[in-house]
Amino acid sequence: MGSVNRRAALAGMVGVFGATALPATQTALPEKGRLKGHLEDAPFSVTDLLRVIGRSDGAVAIRWTDGVLTGHVDAKSVPLCRVLSQIFSRHRLRADGGFDTVVFELAYFTDLDRRELLETWTNPFTGKTVAVPKTMLGPTPYVITPALQAVREPRYSGGAPFTHRFLVESAQDDLWVTESLDSVMPAPAPGIPPFGFHENFTYRTSRTALHEHRPLDTLVQKHNVLSWRPWMMMQGVSGITTTRAYGRVIDDVARLPDAFQRLNAQHGQGVTDDLQGLLQFDA
Repeated sequence: MGSVNRRAALAGMVGVFGATALPATQTALPEKGRLKGHLEDAPFSVTDLLRVIGRSDGAVAIRWTDGVLTGHVDAKSVPLCRVLSQIFSRHRLRADGGFDTVVFELAYFTDLDRRELLETWTNPFTGKTVAVPKTMLGPTPYVITPALQAVREPRYSGGAPFTHRFLVESAQDDLWVTESLDSVMPAPAPGIPPFGFHENFTYRTSRTALHEHRPLDTLVQKHNVLSWRPWMMMQGVSGITTTRAYGRVIDDVARLPDAFQRLNAQHGQGVTDDLQGLLQFDA
């Protein structure tokens, strides 16, 4: 399966691309990785980060989120569809203390109630019925350095400025890591506006469990602000979309919610059959 451009695919111009994935990013934690919160500061390492957002031992981790995409025009807000997203990841320790990383995303646009895959969608603002793209993105390799920087080679850049950062905070036993991604993708064709996005994924886990090296139970909240995806055919309509979603970080596809397992079986094209084989590190 070829690599794909994550943001171009999310913009919905095609379903599966033969090109590359996320643009080059820089990822940073505040004040040299010291955890900020209401209690005393404590060191927060790149291994801690990976234990919260995935796994640090080379095994597969899965971040799933299930939420609603809403359109906002003037004072009117309309739920448009659901977005069920899965990020499969692996991380491998490097000799320099950083981690090689590879990720793959599999996502579905579904109806609001039954979580059935949408092949077409009728836009409530325009009345137009349009085709809905399928989203399979990656695999995308990059490196997380001991200084908590995420670095991708230029060949994996989509060509647009892209920021990708982490904010770490705590209060009592709660530890939150917020992962934020921002970019504006160029217009894919004349007459179609650029696709901009501000994405936030907040991971919540136990500070005590992290520092005692116990297994983590990590919850995820997703809050995104995006322009119209080009496939929605909203040229000339001023507005934005937002996504709110909930989820978890898990380590076994058998622990995915039923809707994900059903959609993967029907439409996943075998992606989850061999995740170790799919998520191969660069040599």
